[in-house]
Parts: sequence; structure tokens; C-alpha cells
Amino acid sequence: SDSEYLDTLCRKGLAARYGTIKPEHEERLKRELSVINKMGFASYFLIVSDFIKYAKDRRIPVGPGRGSGAGAMVAYTLGITDICPLKYGLLFERFLNPDRRSMPDLDIDFADSGRDEIIQYVRRKYGEEKCAQIITFGSMQSKLVIKDVARVMGFTPTESNNIAELIPQNVSIAEALQTSADLSKLVKTNEKIAKLITASQKLEGLKRHTGVHAAGMVIANEEITNYSPLAIGSKDIVTTQYDGSVLPQLGLLKIDFLGLRTLTIIDDCVEFIRKKNPSFNLDNISLDDKKTYELLGKAKTMGIFQLESIGMRDLIKKLKPSNIDDIIALIALYRPGPIGSGMLADFINRKHGRTKIVYDHPLQESILKDTYGVILYQEQVMKMSAVLAGFTPGEADSLRKAMSKKIPEVIEKQREKFIRGTKEKGIDKKISEKIFNNIVAFAGYGFNKSHSAAYGIISYKTAYLKANYPLEYITALFNSEIGRPAAKNNEESKLVTYLDDSSVFGIKVFPPDVQHSDGKFKIEGKNIRFGLLAVKNVGKGVTESIEQSRIKNGQFKSFKDWVDFLQRIDLKSINKKALESLIKAGVFDSFGTDKFAIRGSLIQNIDSYADKAAKVKQYRESLQGFLFDNEKTIADILSLQEAKPLEALEALNFEKEVLGFYISGHPLTHRKKDLTAYSNYRLDKLPQFKENAYRKTVRITGMIVSVKKLTSKARKEPYARFKIEDLHGSIDALLFPKNFEKFSGYLTLSNIVVIKGCLTNMQGQLEMIAEDIMTIDEAKKKFPSKCDEIHIKFSAARFDNALEEELKKIFKTHTGKTKVYLILEDSLYGNFSIETKYLSNCSDNFINDVETAIGFKDSVELHYMD
Repeated sequence: SDSEYLDTLCRKGLAARYGTIKPEHEERLKRELSVINKMGFASYFLIVSDFIKYAKDRRIPVGPGRGSGAGAMVAYTLGITDICPLKYGLLFERFLNPDRRSMPDLDIDFADSGRDEIIQYVRRKYGEEKCAQIITFGSMQSKLVIKDVARVMGFTPTESNNIAELIPQNVSIAEALQTSADLSKLVKTNEKIAKLITASQKLEGLKRHTGVHAAGMVIANEEITNYSPLAIGSKDIVTTQYDGSVLPQLGLLKIDFLGLRTLTIIDDCVEFIRKKNPSFNLDNISLDDKKTYELLGKAKTMGIFQLESIGMRDLIKKLKPSNIDDIIALIALYRPGPIGSGMLADFINRKHGRTKIVYDHPLQESILKDTYGVILYQEQVMKMSAVLAGFTPGEADSLRKAMSKKIPEVIEKQREKFIRGTKEKGIDKKISEKIFNNIVAFAGYGFNKSHSAAYGIISYKTAYLKANYPLEYITALFNSEIGRPAAKNNEESKLVTYLDDSSVFGIKVFPPDVQHSDGKFKIEGKNIRFGLLAVKNVGKGVTESIEQSRIKNGQFKSFKDWVDFLQRIDLKSINKKALESLIKAGVFDSFGTDKFAIRGSLIQNIDSYADKAAKVKQYRESLQGFLFDNEKTIADILSLQEAKPLEALEALNFEKEVLGFYISGHPLTHRKKDLTAYSNYRLDKLPQFKENAYRKTVRITGMIVSVKKLTSKARKEPYARFKIEDLHGSIDALLFPKNFEKFSGYLTLSNIVVIKGCLTNMQGQLEMIAEDIMTIDEAKKKFPSKCDEIHIKFSAARFDNALEEELKKIFKTHTGKTKVYLILEDSLYGNFSIETKYLSNCSDNFINDVETAIGFKDSVELHYMD
């Protein structure tokens, strides 16, 4: 029978997991199997364990667990999960409670690269007619419904997009009319738009289209059509016509096959490591690795699973996790409930001994010790009710559920039961009341420890890999971003963020190059070579053709030049758009000495080159090679034609277009003088101060690189978060609702602006509150045309007679009206300001001459006073 077979597999797995089977292992497994068999779910576990085994046999990475299922010993012994529930104090009843009859729900994480293969295996195994994916219904949300109605009413796409853009994300039309002054004004002044908005409001929220559930699938013991009608979804995927909320009520088995990108990153990283260390096994790493906790303590967690957000990095800096329990706690702590309740500060202070840990009753210590006396997990609530009040496991789960739902009447009933139970254990009523009140206060924020533990293990593994194998991990991280938008919704791409982070580890990223780059990012010595697949419009066929063309007679052979490339590449595999993107990315820069000249020639003559190369190949293949039997003739036909070189700024904009970032310079370089003139701080030299210590008013100049327009939850008012960078650094900024209408028009990508505002340090990271924004041109009109002071900064040790004489000559050559100050920097005694007798101009030639004399750039600062 299915229950007997499950028992056999579990006992086999128990021996494999533990070797020596202890009484607590046997007791736990026996109890869980009893509940599973009693509820009739043995076949469910067999089905799940079967496709998990298939995945592992095929080397498709599977997550260690997800959700409450990680608390099941049965799942652990079957290999469904890789978290020992006894080691981490996880409870089976959180997953399956005999007093709460519901279908089990094991969500499984697979590497996103292998998820579809598992789904196809399940279809083959159980029959196409017995399996179906789940339908979803998309609603007409505010922006979408306006575009749909506008199309019917005859608005142009540009007009409808402009109207829809006036509605903030995730806000209804009615809310937008109250918060968006521009939208409200349009409705009042334009009758046609008023009709559009009225009609759109009537349709808003209605079902618009169907889709396919990202992960859900149902399996039946007979044809699905006996339970649900079917439909053909996108890509001819067969789906049910009932959605996920209905299907379990029909008794159908629902399984979520979830794709987790991090598992692919881990797998790729391990593959890189094994090229140097074939015996490396990530499952055998220590959970007490010193380098890992050092990396976490410094919050160098970009690209680390669940730990890379700004707020999480701030929490990590303060907590300084020192063991796996701390990492598991981080995932449970960083949520709106605990953040808003003040629990984070209490938890941190208890860990570092600043707040004394006191237990209301000695029996609580073993339950709350790992979280420093704080009730953080739902499982802790369940354990306390069982240990202190004698609740059965099923009753403990019912208490947990009542706390989560926050139903007053149910909580009061549970209170009476809890007090009675504690009385029987000899616990004083006042203490019992206090404990229960604490449970009520904290349990609303309590998190599922099973999920936290499973994801905490993944977080630790990624942190371990980054700490011990940064080159391999960051390369795998880059590859995970291939195919994702270079930038979307005015936000900076993750790839750009990770590229910045790689420099922290001393890793250089070499630019894309037709001679060296493969499709994916690859390790080149102690650095990384950019992958061609990360170039916009470039697909696998193109990169494979380039890689194959570099191999001649089994040996690597680089392309001599553009002519050689055109003759060796398979032109059928590369279209004009892909070729143009490669040119814009600088992939062919190695074919000459002036990259801007090469790019200019290729872009301006791309059609001609492609046509000529195709004709040469066509003649050769049709045995008419005698027409072109002279290599010089072919070279003359295909060689680079003279053309106007690209302007530096034009080339940079092309790089940004196809790569998402600038690779050969920065568009702000030619505005360097303006940057120094209209700001009183470089972004890498902003004043640092303690968290919440004070606010300092500054003026900065830079380029906007990302924008996120949002709506406040409480008052539904529009505001924005954006990022601004100069030649030296960047800072996140905030535009509050009171200034949004006045300045939001300035928040467009690549706009160069001057911002005045105050610096804050709310989450351990500097942020600017923007109070005034203007363009450079507006700043020139507002501020004096000349700078007030010239500050020349350099090391005091560098200042000698020779340099003094050289500077005097420069000051005399560039005579002007601005006072010159020498700022001598001394690490021991601080900075010294020397007022000279010279007045100079603020020209670029003056700045260049001074910087050449001193020997390094950025030593000259032009100061404008408010």
C-alpha cells in the first residue's frame, strides 16, 4: 500500500540522514507517519518525493525547503527538504495539524533553469490528461484600463501613455484624481479626457484576460476534465478554467513548482569552483566559517539571498550575526510588523548585552534562548503553550492561528484555556497572565521558523561563497542577470549595482571584446570578462557563432580585423540589430587604435558591410570564387570605410543604451567644471555622522540614474525615491509629497541637476531629502557667473619649493578675479588653509594646468557661495 511504501522509504532515509537512530528520531517519525496515514496523504508525499528524486538525479538544484513543510521529519527523510527539524526546533503541526483538516502544501524551489524540465517529467509520469497548470485572471488595473479605453476612443498611443503616466503605481483612478493635480486639472479642462476617465472608472477592476500561474499545477487520479474544464493558455500550455482558490475544494492535488534564481547562481558558482577544486562540496561546509561572519558583519551583502536590501544591510551592521540562528532570525525580523513594533532594537540590544535577558518563567529559557528572550517565531508560541500549559500539538497550532488572525473572542477563549493549563503546572496566575499577554503582543508579528530556517541556510551558503570565492560567486551573479532588462521603470539595473560591488572585492570587469568574450561572463585570471549575451538585442545564436568562428582547426585564433571577422562569422546567425548593438557596446574596438573612429565607421556603414560580406560568401559558395580569387580584392571590398568618428558623449549614450551603464567614460566628464562650481560637496566626500544624529544642509550636482515614483500608504500622496551620481560617487535621495508637484518634472533619467537639501542617516546610510531642484542652466542664471573661491587641495608632504614656483607661474598665466586658497591635507594634524595673494580665472585650462602640476586629478574645487 502507499502508506507501507512511504514507511519503508522514510526508514531508509532516516538511517541515511542520521546513521545512528536515536529514540527522538524514531518517535518523531512514527508520530508524523501516523498523522499522514490517518489523514490519507501518504500518496501526496510519495508523488513529491518522486519528482524531487528525479530532479536530484538529473542534477537540477533543489532548495533545502520552503514554508512550513521544512518542519516535517517525513519530508527530511524522503529528501524533499534538507533541514533537520529537530536541530532547528521546527514543528510538524505547523505544517499538518490533525485538528485542522486541510490539504498539505509543499512548495518546492527549483533552480529556474530546470523548473520546466520537472514539470514535463510530472506530465509524462502521471499522464498529460491527468495534469494541468492553473489559470489566472488578470484585472483591468487603473493604468491598463485607461490605455484600453483610450484606444477605443481614438486617442493616440502617446496620448494614452501620457495620461496613464499621471497615475502612480498601484493606485486606483479615484485615488489618483485626489492626489495628482495634473490629472485632476486635465479632467476639468478637457471634456474628452473627462469622458475617458469616467468610462475607465466603470471598467476598473473587471477581469480582462487570462494567464498561466507562475508555479501552480494540479494532478488528479483520473482525467482532469472530470473535475475542471480546460483551456489553452499562452505557448499552448493546458490550464484549468478554475483558478487556484477553487481547485483544492474539488479535492485536486495542487503543487507549486517554484523557480528560484539563487539556486542557479549557487550551482554556477560551484561549477566555477570545481574547475580549480574538483572535490568541493557545498553541503559539507562549516556553519561557523569566520570569513562568512566577517563579510556579514561589514554588511557586504549585495547579491546575497534575502540580505541585500538597504534596510537589511543596516540591520545586519547593527546585529552583527555570529551564528546560523542569527541569520535565520534576520529573515524573520526584517518585516513590516517587527520593524514597526520596535522589536529590532530590542533584539539587537539583547544580543549585545545592552538589555538584560529576563524570562518570566524558567521553562521559557530553552524555547526563547536562540532569540535572546524575544518571541520571534510562531513555533515558539506553540512550544510555550505546550510546555507551560499542556496544549496538545494540534491545540498549540490552533492557538498560533488564532493569534495570527487576531480575533478577540477566540483569543479570550484561548487565554482561559492557557491559564487553566498553567495552573495545573503550578505556575502563578499573575505570571501566566503576563506570559499570555506577551504572546498576544508578539505573536501577531511571529514568523514561520520553518521558512526562515530553510531560507536562512540558502542565505548562509551564498554568503559563504561570496566570502570565500568572491570571483566565482560574482561571475555567477553577473550571469544570472543576463536576459533581464538593463534598466526598467527608471530604476538602475541590478547588473550595474553588482558591477559597482565587484570593485569592493578588487575584481575588475573587462569590457566586451570580440577577441575574448564568450556569451556568458567568464573568469579571466583574477578578473571577469564581460559576456556578450548581456548586450541588448544579442542572442545565443550570435554569441555561439562568434565563439565557433574564433576556433580554426581546433585551435583558438583571434580575428585579424573587421574583414577577417566578416569572412569567418556565419552571417545568417547575426542580424543587423544585434550587430549594431555589438558595435555600440565597443565589442570591435580592438580592430583599431581609435575606438570612436571604429564605432563611427561601423555604425554609419553597417548596411553596406553586411551586404558586401553576404555577396562575397555567396559567390564563393556558388563556385564563382575566381571572381574574387585575390585576397586583396576581398579586403578592399570589406575593409573599414572612412567616416566621421563618434563624439565621446554620443558613444557613451550608445553604451548606456545597450549595456545599461557607461564603460569607456562618463557623460559628466565634460561638465566637470559645472559639477565643482554648483556643489559644495563631492558625493564621495559628503559629511558622515551617526544615525539620527543631525541633519546637514548641502548642495550637490550630478546626474539622475534611477527614479521610482511612489504613493504614500497612509495619505495616498505621490513622492519619489531617486539616485544621483557625480564622477566620484552616488547617493539615494527622497522627494517628499510637499515638493513632488513642483520638482517631479526634473526626475528623468540622465538629467543633470543641482539639488539643495538636507542629509539624513536613518538606516545607517546617508540619504538626501531634496528641497530644491534645478538644471545646470537654471543654476547658472540663479548663481553668480564667477566662482567665489578656488580651493586647491593636495597633501602637505607634496608641497615643496619646486611645486610652489610652478603654481605661481600658472596663477600668473591664468590671471582672473577669483581668490586662490591652498588646502594642505595632513593625516596627523588635519587640513591647513593658506590664502594666497593670487587672483585667477576658473577656466578648464587653469584647472588642467594645476592638476598636471600637482600630479593627480580632482585637486581643484570651485566654490560658489549661496
